[in-house]
Amino acid sequence: MKIDRVETLPLEPRFKGDGYAMSMGRQTVLYHRLLRLTADDGTVGVGEFVRPPTWSVAEIEALEDDCLPALQGIDLADLPALLAIWRDGEKRLQYVVAGIDLAMLDMMGRALGLPVSSLLGGARAADCPEYLSLSCEAPEVMAEIVRAQSQSFDVVQAKLGSDTLDNDLTRVRAVLGAMRPDQRLLADFNGALKPDDAIRALPEINDPRVMWEEPCDEYDDGLAVARGIDASVMLDQCLKDLPTYMRAIQDRAAAALVIKSDSIGGLSVGRTVRDACAAAAIKVRIDGWWAGQVAGAGALHLAVGTPPAMLISSIDLTDPIDTDRSMIARPAPGRVCAGPGPGLGTIPETLFPAEEDGQ
Repeated sequence: MKIDRVETLPLEPRFKGDGYAMSMGRQTVLYHRLLRLTADDGTVGVGEFVRPPTWSVAEIEALEDDCLPALQGIDLADLPALLAIWRDGEKRLQYVVAGIDLAMLDMMGRALGLPVSSLLGGARAADCPEYLSLSCEAPEVMAEIVRAQSQSFDVVQAKLGSDTLDNDLTRVRAVLGAMRPDQRLLADFNGALKPDDAIRALPEINDPRVMWEEPCDEYDDGLAVARGIDASVMLDQCLKDLPTYMRAIQDRAAAALVIKSDSIGGLSVGRTVRDACAAAAIKVRIDGWWAGQVAGAGALHLAVGTPPAMLISSIDLTDPIDTDRSMIARPAPGRVCAGPGPGLGTIPETLFPAEEDGQ
């Protein structure tokens, strides 16, 4: 099976309302791109190029354009080896590889009549727990959202780091005051803190429901915070590549790790990390950057393969975005999974305007 056609399409949906705020700024529009690969037998695979909000869209798109010609005419069996070579390149290239890896797995799943979760080792559960993610807003606004919307969620994530640390601690207290005693709070700084500030200030809140997420943007700093405070810490974007994940697992660096497969070269690498964490009995959260439903479905295919006792939660990555989400399913309140069908699931006809029958 050879790739006969390579197509891309801009994906630029808007966020709901005033957008979604975190320490990196307020997102109002996604600047992603869809990828469709068609094989010589007509089998199709769809992927999504995810672009982090802090990186230059033009620079990452140029990397995508440099890689795409190499896909034309390649045998599907040879594609994993090519992606492995590209994964050894610069950090931004990991996002390009992740989009291609997603389309490759989708194509393989459709050819075999299997969901992508099966190609990633098999599902351990039919669906997974979903967390509620709060944009970094005024404390009373965040608390009100928790009171109004969190009933079905066991886990709430509060974005922090948009102004001062004192204000962030006020946000955390306000959210905790609105939560149930049995809910968990992921207080997410997205790497905004200096380690000394985190070690000094975070112990001011002594509540077992809190897990401090990504206090610093470098692994060694995050490790220092995790070892410097008597509270749970979760590491996220500071785990910049597969070797860093493996180091964090060996160090037992934190109470939990976040797996963003789009940051480390795709679901194929995400599976390696997921399974290594499971073997080490380290809990994980599996998601990614906010995305369209193709990347969103991919993250959920990876999440359902996690042993349930090890999975803190996952999420519909389209949740704050004004977009179609027919590839995402919520079978029960607080539970989420990818929709049915082979590959990533049934692709809506509206995804590619010129979609052909059977694709």
